[in-house]
Formats: sequence, structure tokens, C-alpha cells
Amino acid sequence: MIDGSLALLGGRNLSHEYYTGFDEVKLTGGSLWRHVPWLDAGARVEGPAVAALERAFLDAWIQAGGAPFEIETPAPAGNTPVRVVVHHGLRDARTLEAYLALIDGARSHVTTVNGFPMALEIQHALLRALRRGVRVRSVVGSLTPTHGGKPFRGPWSTARMAATTFVHSRIDAIVRAGGEGYQYAVPPQPGWDRALGEVCPHVHAKLLTVDGQRSAVGSANLDITAGYWESELILIVEDPGIAAGVEAWVDRLIADSRTFDRDDPAWRQSARRREWMRHWPGVLSI
Repeated sequence: MIDGSLALLGGRNLSHEYYTGFDEVKLTGGSLWRHVPWLDAGARVEGPAVAALERAFLDAWIQAGGAPFEIETPAPAGNTPVRVVVHHGLRDARTLEAYLALIDGARSHVTTVNGFPMALEIQHALLRALRRGVRVRSVVGSLTPTHGGKPFRGPWSTARMAATTFVHSRIDAIVRAGGEGYQYAVPPQPGWDRALGEVCPHVHAKLLTVDGQRSAVGSANLDITAGYWESELILIVEDPGIAAGVEAWVDRLIADSRTFDRDDPAWRQSARRREWMRHWPGVLSI
């Protein structure tokens, strides 16, 4: 927040991979996975919603021992209706409930961009949407970025590849039911070693759009930890123009991405290898 009149929100932490562009790095087969930028998303907010965001910060600030401070509500900065939804750790599940309400209200199409294992509540809501005839698209990434199907090296690379398999396993049921799944990929950039080919980076964005009317973006992943354990927030925007812009941006992502095609024997084989993850301990199956 700046001067009580401007707020920036989203999933980005304060590290280079969140802010560096894919065309700003020189990558080779010897690069570490932390050198590969991540895909993220956020929003710039002005108007009365800034005060709501500042109050969320104030609550956390006071709980951490900080002194209270006054918050003034700025004048409207436009006519776009927005809503700030704040989730307080183990006390509630408000961001998860907001995601479910948005999906269950969809009549035409739903698009998600999310890089962590989708909570089964959200997966089931998307399956319900498919049964209603709603088009469902889900974009995921690779927690260890890969090139030519091979992971970039670095700490915890193997463990993160296993986590990527878990992420993709939560999309398999959606693809089998007629939904569209995509693994985000970036075509070769001028500063990259030509031998790399396309790169599949980590997706750290938390984004959902519905019917070309509503968009949600923030810090809350569509996973179990964000839904129940962590304190997170999202901004819900009720504006067809903004939703259309967000969906056009996702369309550009999808144009370069790898498709999870349920008619592709290679996908069916990889999906079968991931099926056992449905039977992991309950903490991973909620």
C-alpha cells in the first residue's frame, strides 16, 4: 500500500524469479531452476478497496506486535465493483468458499491458472461445472522448470518434480471429463541456448475467471494449504472489460502451452502413472 491510495496485490514474493521477464535472462542447460522466471499475476488497486486491503494488513500487523494506525477510505477511483476476500488461517475458509461460489455460479466457461495441487473441493466444483455444460480450462506449470522434458538442476529438483506430478494428477480427472488442461510453456527466447527449445516454468499465479464477467486474483492458491491453513486474500472483480482482458492474456499463455489431450496415448500413459496419487494419505487428499 502507498499513502492509503494505491495497493498492489498478488502472489509475488520479494525475489528475482517473480519479477524477471523470460526475455531478460540467459538460460543454458546448466542453469539452475531458480534462474528460470516464474509466471505470476497481480492487480493494481485504487479507491475504497485500498482501505479494505490496508485493514487486512493492519490485522496482521497488530497480531505481530505492531502498533495500531488510522486508516482513511479513499474516494472512488472508477466504477468497477470489486470485493476483497480475506482468509484468516485456521479460523475460516473464505477464499476457498469464494472460489467455489464463483465456479458453481458459472454458466458459460471457467478458466483457472494455478501451480499447486488443486484442492479436491475445487476439482469437484469444476467437474460439476463440466456436467452443466460449462467449458473448463486449467493452466498449470512445473515446480522444477524443464527444458525438452528434462529438469533444470538445483536444490530439491527431484522432490519438486514429484510435486509437479501431484499437481498434474489433480488435472487428470478434469481432462478425462472433457475439460481442457495445459502445461504452461515458453517458446525459445533470444538470450537462451538454442538447444533448450521451449521451457516449461513454474506457475505461481493464482487466477480464476468466470463467464467473461468476473475475475479473481490474489495470494490464495487453489490448494489445501491456502484454503485452510494459511492466511491469504483475493480480489474479486466484477467487470466484463477486465475479465475479457484477463481471458485474452490467458489465451496467449495457452497458445504456447502443452495440451493435456485425453485422446493422446502419451497423456493416457502418464495419467495412468499418476493415478496412485489419488490414494495418498488423507492429508494430501482433502
